[in-house]
Amino acid sequence: MSQQSLFDTDELVVTRDRLIAPGDLATRLGLTAPPTREQAEAISAPLRPHVVVAGAGSGKTQTMGLRVVWLVANGLVEPHRVLGLTFTRKAAAELGERVRRMLRRLQHAHDESPFLADDVAAALRTGEPTVTTYHSYAAALVGEHALRIGLEPDTRLVGEAVSWQYAAQVVESYDDEAGDLVAVDRAVTTVIGDVLALAGELAEHLREPAEVRILTARVQAHLAALPRAEGQRSRGLPKAVSELRDALESRATLLPLVERYAAYKRSRGAMDYGDQVAIAAAIARDHPEVAEIERGRYSAVLLDEYQDTGEAQRVLLTALFGRGHAVTAVGDPRQSIYGWRGASAGNLERFGDDFAGDEPTGSSGLTTSFRNGEGILGVANVVAGGIPVRGVLAAVDAPLRPGPGREGTGEAVVALLDSVADEAEWVADQVHALGHATTSRLGTTVPWGQVAVLARKRSHFARLEAAMRARGVPCEVVGLGGLLTRPEVVDVVSTLRVLADPGAGGALLRRSCGTCLSH
Repeated sequence: MSQQSLFDTDELVVTRDRLIAPGDLATRLGLTAPPTREQAEAISAPLRPHVVVAGAGSGKTQTMGLRVVWLVANGLVEPHRVLGLTFTRKAAAELGERVRRMLRRLQHAHDESPFLADDVAAALRTGEPTVTTYHSYAAALVGEHALRIGLEPDTRLVGEAVSWQYAAQVVESYDDEAGDLVAVDRAVTTVIGDVLALAGELAEHLREPAEVRILTARVQAHLAALPRAEGQRSRGLPKAVSELRDALESRATLLPLVERYAAYKRSRGAMDYGDQVAIAAAIARDHPEVAEIERGRYSAVLLDEYQDTGEAQRVLLTALFGRGHAVTAVGDPRQSIYGWRGASAGNLERFGDDFAGDEPTGSSGLTTSFRNGEGILGVANVVAGGIPVRGVLAAVDAPLRPGPGREGTGEAVVALLDSVADEAEWVADQVHALGHATTSRLGTTVPWGQVAVLARKRSHFARLEAAMRARGVPCEVVGLGGLLTRPEVVDVVSTLRVLADPGAGGALLRRSCGTCLSH
């Protein structure tokens, strides 16, 4: 049997007699459904930069798990030299558990009927992949290499509550000598939030206050030079331009506060979540030896939800694993929803430019949706079609199609109503009807646990919940603000706020009204 020379990279050249196909591997693992042709292509991609466009419900997590197991089973990568990164701890736990479960199945299948090479079987028993979040990985990098940029490795990470306290101390102790806050005509608590938000954006984009100050001055000078028509309000400027000018003045006024907030954190040996990634990116960008260490540690890297990464994360990852390393990025630019926190779907589109180096960039797409019916996918494809994709993604861009058993299913209903109250009542009627065979348009009842209602604003939750409970529909509100909106909890929080800040007028009024009502 002839030897097959597989993937060449800077660090690894692997030669095997025969590779286990993804479908055969799925059978040995006891999986009920074999991977689709598209999934198999992504699973068995060469060890070089590769981007996978994964549509909604297309089996992304399963594909990523099988990708790791396929690499390990064929002896291309040892388990402990695989790094998987995703955004949330929940997603990292799910992916990590799925990979470990598949590797255990692989080992059990080999024990039952040996088919793996001896070195692969031995490696299965000595290590497992690292699956964590982008922030946790950045934190580990800072802890290991902080001294390279003059930071103490024990610099402590502070959460949102302590960050708020630090910013509050800076804002409340601000003096006129440092600048004038006339342009920031807002409540103290609002200013504190604005300082934290601006500091976070600067960290996310790896920018310094001085750079923003220069840009702000340049734009302000341009606005001041604009011709003004007589009779126009606000110094002769159109409303949109006037609002931009006011926003620039407010931002310029906040910059000294942001600088003081940064100094305050440094004086206490602390950093917040925004600092964590920014510092890690600076270490990776300015110290090539760190990249050599990480590339030697991890032979294969999987980046989940890559369309939701921001500039700091992009710089961190490309500095470490660019230049042709075996990186597989999975995501969908049309599912990017975190632009408000600095994420850029363009990171996925320019993946090839960032990671390829001298290596060609591979690409594949997962376009079979196992989650949604054909009717729903039809609407989704029309909406998504208005969002163009560019670069290497264009070659694998295709509409989503239904998976087995999903053909001819799914229904999209649209209603235009007079008010949010009418909308809540209408939604509750639809949900109630689905649970009763006589009124369900689907012909069968739908278990309540399979019904989800998404709202654009948290403020709509209470109205929707009340409308559904009035119809006997059991429901649970899932969201960060759910518990905090309950009256008894609001009373406790208002009391604590007044104790901490006697000037918190809104909380004081709430507490006073509650006291009066109770009597």
